[in-house]
Amino acid sequence: MTIHPPPPPPPGFHTAPRIPWDELDPGVRERVEDTIGAVDEAATVWAGFSCDLAAALGTVRGCFFAKGVHGGHPAVAQQRVEAAVAPYVTALSPRLVDHISACDWDVLLFEYVDAVHADLSPGSPDLPRVAEALCTLGRLGTPARALPLDRVADRWADRLDATALALLDGDSLLHTDLNPHNLLSGGGRAYVVDWATAARGPAWLDVAQAALRLMEQGHTADDAEAWARQIPCWRGITTDQFDALVTASLRAWESSDAFDDARCCSARLLALGGVPRDP
Repeated sequence: MTIHPPPPPPPGFHTAPRIPWDELDPGVRERVEDTIGAVDEAATVWAGFSCDLAAALGTVRGCFFAKGVHGGHPAVAQQRVEAAVAPYVTALSPRLVDHISACDWDVLLFEYVDAVHADLSPGSPDLPRVAEALCTLGRLGTPARALPLDRVADRWADRLDATALALLDGDSLLHTDLNPHNLLSGGGRAYVVDWATAARGPAWLDVAQAALRLMEQGHTADDAEAWARQIPCWRGITTDQFDALVTASLRAWESSDAFDDARCCSARLLALGGVPRDP
């Protein structure tokens, strides 16, 4: 498989600075090559916000994706979460090949997939693929019970009372960060990547987040809700549950420094919540 260099970032897009493969600590490169073979092709990947290294690597053994951070970086803990979740999400994500700690670096090595960021705009052929990926996620059951994951409700503990928090509790494995950079499309299917903020909770929360992303790309609230109804866990959501999500999200966004973004997100969520749902 040949690595196709990723396109440049969109104008005005900000991401974490990246260390090119050939400027990485030689000890880290040696340790990576012990696993995947000598790297003869490397391309820096710009998408993502928290890692210091993100690169597609080609060797005689195949193609791989490496993401890593310096030791002491706050994202080290997130990388450990991602490594712990990886064995449970092979139906959705590229396989984790190795988790390396060397020379004050923490690096995850994945199989490389020839895919691009999913297109969530109206009429896109990626829409049913993403829906099927979320159906698959919902069918995983409760592997999160065996994983060292936060409860997503605890992230809103300072914004909701105990009754409302209970409505957002559950044991399904959640991704919690379904932004377009973490949804890939290739080979007629969708991939869900970057499980760094995985948590336990009700499966429909990820569907709600995906529906909001559709609205960002031009879908109406009615269209986004109709798309979400393809996914079984969404069809069981109650008005009280959605109201709890709305309240928690609005309170979180009200405290955000990004006022304009928060206002737009709030409007979309309120619109989605206002769409009548069949009992």
